[in-house]
Amino acid sequence: MTKNFRFYDNRQKYLLFVTTTNEKNQIADAIRPHVNTIKPQKPGVKIFDAGMGDGSLLMNVMRQCHSKHPTIPLLVSTKEISIEDVRLGLEKLPDRFVEHKNTVFVISNLHYAEAANLTSKNLEKQKKMNWNVIKLKGDTSIEFAQQLRNQNKFLEKKWNIEINKKTGNPTYKEPSVMIIYREDQEFNVNELIPTKSNSKNEFDLIIASQPYRSRISAEKKVKYVIEPMIKALKAKGKLLTIHAAGKDPANDIIKKIWPNEKPFPSLGNSIISYLKKNLDKSLLKKLSFGEKRKIKCKLRALPNEISGSIATSLIFSAWNASIYVNQMDDEKVMRVEKTKNYEKIVQHIVAKNKGLYFNNEIFVIQKK
Repeated sequence: MTKNFRFYDNRQKYLLFVTTTNEKNQIADAIRPHVNTIKPQKPGVKIFDAGMGDGSLLMNVMRQCHSKHPTIPLLVSTKEISIEDVRLGLEKLPDRFVEHKNTVFVISNLHYAEAANLTSKNLEKQKKMNWNVIKLKGDTSIEFAQQLRNQNKFLEKKWNIEINKKTGNPTYKEPSVMIIYREDQEFNVNELIPTKSNSKNEFDLIIASQPYRSRISAEKKVKYVIEPMIKALKAKGKLLTIHAAGKDPANDIIKKIWPNEKPFPSLGNSIISYLKKNLDKSLLKKLSFGEKRKIKCKLRALPNEISGSIATSLIFSAWNASIYVNQMDDEKVMRVEKTKNYEKIVQHIVAKNKGLYFNNEIFVIQKK
């Protein structure tokens, strides 16, 4: 049986979405108040990003950390299975090491339940763990950029994927970790640097932005993402979960074309309800459930693209954003695109709303 191509693995849709919407900036703005409430403890501030993507959001959060705590050592740990996204993220890093010298940056290709502690639960694969420590030399961004580009050879050899025979989803062939810091700051950040023998960690802030497929049940969202992330929080640490929520023009486009589609069956309330009923009672007592609100994001467009005859490029971008946030699989999309009927629907809804916007939901879980 041929399994549908997993939606979030479509690179073209993802990159177009990132460059034509303001989602990453809007999410970063929603995260900033939580960064500002972190009370640093030795050896430093610890942030975990549960899925780096192209690094746009994470770099914003790192800037926020520097703005609030310019002299405090910073550990930023993240996961990303896509070799393309790792490359894009590494390309954005050099300036971060110039501005915030005492940073340790860690990235792995491990699963959610493994990445915080940098240890594969597959014992055979753990034996093949690749541990790559990069000590950046010099003090300029161009020097750091060249050294990080040199890691492409490591990525090509060690960041490969295979298909999980049980789920059909991509997984890592070999578990791999990259640890990056400035050599001239090693004395200052030494206690933040994970090692093979001491890789377990707990975090002040964990960001889980669009970390799962929207249509899976609350049970699976908790099992595969939310619960492992809760367990990786330190005392007073916060888990911020952000996901698409619908009830917006982007969702209206989908409902016009696919009336029976329900892309968002289990949002924050369902997840929190499941946690309260099923999480281990001793762990549940240590949690508080805070803010749950909407983040309004929009498609970037020039005024003259919306007034009068809507530009073809805007229709295409609006269509891409709609099928992306509603996570429509490729087969359904391809069938509709053959008819071209979707273009009139997109044009009508964009004109009606003088643009296109879509809603994300953010909710907060804090460990007491």
